[in-house]
Amino acid sequence: MQAYGGIMSITGEEGRPPIRVGTSIVDMGTGLWSVVGILAAIKRRTETRKGCIVDASLYETAVAWMTNSVASVGVDGRNPERQGSGARGMAPYQAYACSDGYLVIAAPNDRLFLRLSEVLDHPEWSSDPRFETNQGRYANLAELNALFEPIILKRSREYWQGALDESGIPNAPVQRVLEMMEDPQTKALGIIQQEKNEALKLMGMPINFDGIRPPLSRYAPSLGEHNDEIKKDKK
Repeated sequence: MQAYGGIMSITGEEGRPPIRVGTSIVDMGTGLWSVVGILAAIKRRTETRKGCIVDASLYETAVAWMTNSVASVGVDGRNPERQGSGARGMAPYQAYACSDGYLVIAAPNDRLFLRLSEVLDHPEWSSDPRFETNQGRYANLAELNALFEPIILKRSREYWQGALDESGIPNAPVQRVLEMMEDPQTKALGIIQQEKNEALKLMGMPINFDGIRPPLSRYAPSLGEHNDEIKKDKK
C-alpha cells in the first residue's frame, strides 16, 4: 500500500531506490481513521437516531498521507522530488552528521538562520545573496550544506544541541530505538510498559484518561495456553 499509494515515491533520497516508511503507518492509520469514523457515527446516531455504515481502507489511508504532495502537483504540475531528511521548500531543515550521530536542525526562517550562522561562527552567511531568504537558501541548498556539513561534523550531537538550544534554534537528535527508550521524556511518560517478572517491554497506548494511561493488560498467550479454558467452556 505504501508503494501503490505513492508514499514510497517521496520517501528517501533522489537517485536511490524507493524506501518504505519503517513502521506500518498505513495499517495503524487505517485503524485510527476507523475509530474516528465510528465515533462520528455514534454521535450522529445520538443526534438523529439513524445509523450508518463506516467505510475505510488501506489504500485510502495511503493516498490520504499524500496531501501535501497532491497540493504541490496542483501548483507546479511536477512529481515531487524526494527530500531525504529535509522538507520541500524549507532550508535549512534536515539531519546533519555530527561526530557521533545525526542531528536535525530546523532554521528555515531568516531570523533563525541568522542565529544559526552565528552559532556556526559565520554570521556573514546571513547576508550572502544566495542565503538571504528561505527561497534562496532552498534554491542553493547544495552550496549551503557544503558550508555547514564540515563544521557540524567536527563536534558531537550534545555540543550542538546545547549551542542550538541556547540560541533558540529547533533541533532534535536522530535517536535509535534504544536511545529513545532510555530518553528521560520517554521514561517520564511511562509509555513503555511491562508486567512484573516479565522481561519483555511493550509500547502502551499514546493516550491518557484523567491523567492515567491504560495499563498493560496481558501479553500474547503462549501456544496452547488457553486450551483447557476453552475446552472446559464447550463441555
